[in-house]
This record gives sequence, C-alpha cells and structure tokens, in this order.
Amino acid sequence: MNELVAQIQSELLSLLPWLGIPAPLKAEETATTRNGQEKQQQVRLLDYACGAGEVSKSTRGETLLPSVDAALGIDISPGMVKAYNERAAEAGIKGEEMRAVRGDFSSSSSFPVATTNNNGDEETTFSGEEWWGFDVAVMSMALHHVASPSDAVKALVDRLRKGGKVVVVDWWLDSIVFHDDGKKGAGHHAHQHHHHGHGHHQHHCGGEAEKVAGHAHNVVPGSEHTITRAGFGKGEMETMFKEAGCEGVEFRVFREETRLGDGGDAVMQRMFIIRGTKA
Repeated sequence: MNELVAQIQSELLSLLPWLGIPAPLKAEETATTRNGQEKQQQVRLLDYACGAGEVSKSTRGETLLPSVDAALGIDISPGMVKAYNERAAEAGIKGEEMRAVRGDFSSSSSFPVATTNNNGDEETTFSGEEWWGFDVAVMSMALHHVASPSDAVKALVDRLRKGGKVVVVDWWLDSIVFHDDGKKGAGHHAHQHHHHGHGHHQHHCGGEAEKVAGHAHNVVPGSEHTITRAGFGKGEMETMFKEAGCEGVEFRVFREETRLGDGGDAVMQRMFIIRGTKA
C-alpha cells in the first residue's frame, strides 16, 4: 500500500495553495517571514480519521506539517492514535504541534478522546476551544467507511472557521470496474470485510465492491473495520459539500490510477479529491 499512500501525499502536496495551506518555506526563508513579508495567520489542520498520520506525518518531503502550524488527528482506533503520536514523538515534534486523540465525529453522542497520553485512557469531549475554528479539515480514504457520509462532512465543516477548507480524498465511483466482464455494479455476495482503516459502524456492501475498496486498507493486519460504500460520484460529493454549508466546491480526479492487489485479483482504481470553503 506504499504506492497508495505515496499517491495521496503527492497529490496533496501539489495542491497546497488550493487546499488553503501555504507552500513549504524555502531554505532561505524563516518560520516567521516569507519573501520578506510577515507570515500570515497560523494554519491549524484537523486530520480526521488520521490513521497513523499519512496526511500530517512528519517524514521529510512527505508531509503537510511544515506548511501548517499545528495538526490535530482524530481516529476511532486506539492503535492508530498511538502510532500517530509515536511517529510525531520520534520526529521530535511537540504535542501542541502534532498529536492525535481517539474520537468519532460521526457518532450521535459525545465520544471520549485521549488528551493526556497515547493510549486512549483519559476521557474528555470535543467541546474545548482547540477543537473549533480549524483552517483546514482533511478526511482521507475514510468516508466510505462511515454510515452517513453527509453527516461526517457536515461535522467537519462545523469545526472550521468561516472561510476554512474541508477536503475529502476517496475512491472515484466512476473509475470502478466491479466485474471481470468490465461492467460496473455491485457484487452479488454481501459480507463483512476486515482491513485496517477508520471504520465507524458495521455495515455490508457488495462483495466485489467491497473487495475493490478493501484492497486499499490492508495496511495493519489484524485490525478490523467495515466498508459501507465502494466510492462516490462527482455529483453526489458536490451536493454533499454544498448541503453541509460549503461554497466554491471543486472536484478533481487524481492524475494516476492505483493498482490494488496482485495477479488475477488486481484492480485498477482512481481516487478523487474534493475541496469546499465554509460559507
């Protein structure tokens, strides 16, 4: 799955200004100036369903972090929260600049989060000031796991400041070929699938559709989640964003396809990225 992660990182980095994130500082620039001008407002990133930190991770050349001042990650999995925080610690990044907690905005009730350690033991809520007014909220390869995608997008928009950007990366439905005969459509056998990811609820989808989406999340063996959707279409996502209170909605398809699986089980799939601005 390194290819998948690399594609997402490359696409995000190529679109930083479009995402509302300043381009990384050049070598001759300082953290407080850019081309002789004072740096504008701080940029706060919400990395929702963050996993081990593929979006906000701190590996040089593969990160959004040098372009933001603080990254807060949220994931339903304690293991992913722990991995995210360990990655930040290993890179020498302070907790106030990059940390993850356990939580689920798609839940109808308040979900406990860990705020004082990496293991999800301490409980609080998302009512604190730090959980509001984000400049950018990103949800990467997780929307097809939630029971109500529209509610998840609205929850992210609610956490933004006015003019903030919400960004979703997921599978483009129009690129999926579910059957060997080349026809699109759901498979005939429904079953629950187990892979790594950011699942929130237990739902079923067609076997072939599930196989396509599921290939992309076999990253951490032994972790479990379910897939509710194989992907999303352009019109559906644009409507979802507008109904969540976004304007200036733009939908882009990734430049390259992603090969998932090996041999006869391999499928070619393409991702999309959509951005909206909170009105």
